[in-house]
Amino acid sequence: MRAVFTRSHFVPEAYRPKQATLVWARIRVLAPVVAVLTLAWIPIDAIGLEPAEMARILPLRLALAAALLVLARVCTRLSSHLATRLFVWLQALGFGAMQLCLDPAQDSVLRLGYGLFPFLITAQLAVFPLPWGITVRAAMAAVALLLAPQVLGYHPPDAGLWNDLWLLGLIIALAAWASHAQLSLLIDLLGARRDASHDPLTALANRRSAVRRLEAERAHTLRHGEPLSVLMIDLDHFKRVNDRWGHAGGDLVLVATAQVLRDELRGADLGARYGGEEFLAILPSTAPAQAMEVAERIRERIARLAVAVPGATATATATASITASIGIATLESDESATALVARADAALYRAKAEGRNRCVIAAPAEPAEPARIPNAPD
Repeated sequence: MRAVFTRSHFVPEAYRPKQATLVWARIRVLAPVVAVLTLAWIPIDAIGLEPAEMARILPLRLALAAALLVLARVCTRLSSHLATRLFVWLQALGFGAMQLCLDPAQDSVLRLGYGLFPFLITAQLAVFPLPWGITVRAAMAAVALLLAPQVLGYHPPDAGLWNDLWLLGLIIALAAWASHAQLSLLIDLLGARRDASHDPLTALANRRSAVRRLEAERAHTLRHGEPLSVLMIDLDHFKRVNDRWGHAGGDLVLVATAQVLRDELRGADLGARYGGEEFLAILPSTAPAQAMEVAERIRERIARLAVAVPGATATATATASITASIGIATLESDESATALVARADAALYRAKAEGRNRCVIAAPAEPAEPARIPNAPD
């Protein structure tokens, strides 16, 4: 049972940032709405409550509204789970305190309306993409709000309490199901998007997403005047690895190379499998000298790789090694992304021709010749 409840809190690491962003966005919208509705109820309290009750409840309404507005501003500094719990517990404590301020000797439809708060709080949880275990735990605030008057002796338990508990339990179950269904749909959509933009073997970006990112970085570079460099990386004599160790061994070498790129590139950079044993690295805000330093680090790391691959027998393992040649190009004014990659590719072939296992900076782009007018004199 404990294992089941633990799994009910699980969100895959790759999807947590997006899930948290959605939770924060909904708190930023919903918390001010609840705050405004809390204040909008003040005129109704003024009509239906005794002056002494109104005097006790008014500061609580103001404090609750202020707390919700503050939470809407600072929720992104908290974990999504903590922000959700604060959102429901602030309401439970605020509305619970208001309910305890009512005179139990008085009876009116307005006072009965205060008993709806536990159900309203629980219903709000259905809008958050959360694991069902987190939703159930957060809903305990509503349970506490429902039971507080009985526990504190303001109202004796009666048949109505069991009716309310049954109804609240049903709403909690529905809210937990809705929250978990939203989360599952989110994970499926993000997974499909990731599958479409990432190489399944290395988990790096694929060629299509790399080209899209390069176009965006080129536009940013031309707009802000910052340098943009790319590295074209090709594993030397990779066919020999496949011939000797089989495609399974070659795949392990590709995965190890991809890990080198992840280790050596910055968070703003992008490493991509461009095709076969060829990789592309996009380095925003990186001048040629800096790009050469990055390329050399990558080349040296790849040359030091000792990849464990399946050996000649089922129980034996062997070690495969590889080197890489790298071409480096930096964007020039008005150069297209295609031309930039082509220059890096040309530098890569120079590195191959000069002996492999080296880094070569691309030659400057040749200026385009002016168009000639047919039959015009020179």
